[in-house]
Amino acid sequence: MTQINFPFDPNNFSGGPITNQLMPLAVGNTWFYTVTDGSTDTVTVTDQTINIDGVKCVVVSDVVSVGKKVTETTKDYFAQDNAGNVWYFGEDTKTFQPGGSSKEGTWRAGANNALPGIIMPADPKTQIGIGNSYLEENAPPVAVDQAAVTSVNASASVPFGTFKKDLLQTTNSSILFPGDIENKFYAPGIGSVLEVDADGTRQQLVSFNGQTSSAALVQAMASFGDHQSGLAQGHATDHSENASLHHVLAAQSHQA
Repeated sequence: MTQINFPFDPNNFSGGPITNQLMPLAVGNTWFYTVTDGSTDTVTVTDQTINIDGVKCVVVSDVVSVGKKVTETTKDYFAQDNAGNVWYFGEDTKTFQPGGSSKEGTWRAGANNALPGIIMPADPKTQIGIGNSYLEENAPPVAVDQAAVTSVNASASVPFGTFKKDLLQTTNSSILFPGDIENKFYAPGIGSVLEVDADGTRQQLVSFNGQTSSAALVQAMASFGDHQSGLAQGHATDHSENASLHHVLAAQSHQA
C-alpha cells in the first residue's frame, strides 16, 4: 500500500463552496443516521465559517444523542481546494459523561504542529487508486488517521435505500490506535451513507435533505466511477430508497 501525499498550500484555496460529489457540504445539508448501539447522529452544514491556517473553512455540526440526551457535540472544519479535494482542518469536540465533559480529540491545523488532511479526494480512483491510502488527520499525538481506497463500485443497503455498485468504499484506520478500524461507504451526490466498525457496529443513513439540484444529483450519481448509480438508473430494490429519492428530487424541484 502506498500513501499518497497532498502538499498543502493555502494559496490553492479560493474560499468557494464545497461541491465535491462525494462530500457535498452545501449550507443547510443535513444527514440523519442511526447507530446499532442505540445512538443517533445528526450532521448539519452550518452557515458559519472560520479561518484556520490561512484558509476559510466551512463549519459542520455533528451531534450524537442517545434518546433525548446529547452525548457528544463536534464542530468540524472543512475547505475545498481549487482542484476539488476536500481538506479537514480540525475539530472542536466535547463528550458528555456522568463525571463531566471531555474535549479529548480536539485539534486544529496550524496549532501544535498539526497539519490539515485530505478528507475526500476529488477523484479517489485516479488520484489514489485501489489499495492506496491518504492521511485524513495529521495531528499527533491527538489523531493520525488514514483512509485506504477499497472499492469504487461497492454496494450497501441502509434505511435510506439500497445502492448497487456505485459507492466509494474506504478502510479507515488510526496510526496511533491500530485497533480503530472501520469501513466507510460514500454515495455520489449524497456523501456518507454507511460506516461499519471492526466490532460490527453500523452507522446508517436514514435521511438526507439534499440541498443540490435534482439534475446535479442524478448526474453525479451516474458519472461516478465506471458504473451508473442504481438510483439514477432505477435499479433500486428498496421501497424506502425510492421514497427517499423522490423526496430529495421533489424538494430540489421546489428550490431550483
